[in-house]
Amino acid sequence: MPHPLDSATSDVPLLVRLLDGFGLDIGHHAVVLPVHAQRVLAFLALSRLFGTAQRRTALAERLWCEGSHERAQASLRTAIWRIRQADGRLVHADRRHVHLGNRVEVDVERSLGQAERLLAEDGDLAPADAATAGLTADLLPDWEEDWLMVERERIHQVRIQALVALSQRLCGLGRFMPALDAAYTAIAAEPLHESAHAALVEVHLAEGNVTQARRHVDGYARLLWAEMRLRPSNALVAKVGGPR
Repeated sequence: MPHPLDSATSDVPLLVRLLDGFGLDIGHHAVVLPVHAQRVLAFLALSRLFGTAQRRTALAERLWCEGSHERAQASLRTAIWRIRQADGRLVHADRRHVHLGNRVEVDVERSLGQAERLLAEDGDLAPADAATAGLTADLLPDWEEDWLMVERERIHQVRIQALVALSQRLCGLGRFMPALDAAYTAIAAEPLHESAHAALVEVHLAEGNVTQARRHVDGYARLLWAEMRLRPSNALVAKVGGPR
């Protein structure tokens, strides 16, 4: 395991990866942490999305709620020690608070930053933001922690909306193939999401492919009825001329 690095002199990049599974990269090299240290680092990385430092007591009790107070605090101390053994800049802790180091990058923040730019609907579409790869992976999909459930769903929904916005932007630029890809990616992630299907229909119509647009709406209507006993909105049906 790498020795702790001096935060005052080291420029080695740090990246915590939470999408498609946990990972820690130090200087572009993967570093393995024990599971209890992974949980602490993941929790702190997500907490930073809200700009909050975690109180040591609350963090220990949240992550080790089944044991005693003393055992939870001991587990947290061990986890912090193991994290700092990997790199001293990863976590800052005092007697009351613990937070992720300021120089640590988190892939979720990158993904949400891309989503925010796409949803802003202003400015030019940057080439990097036109890629769908950062908008497809799920948050720690193999973890079953209670504290992850809400964040996993929130991030999932934001990224679906971002894929829809990306499809619409690309369509407006006349880039129909990548627009179709973004819409299909959104549908694959959320098959019943009407705005994703609407984005796909809009691309077909922009290409002048009315038959394909109508066929897709009909297929979505059958799926929605089979799964939910619901019908598409009038707005979606009206895009292809209304019911036959």
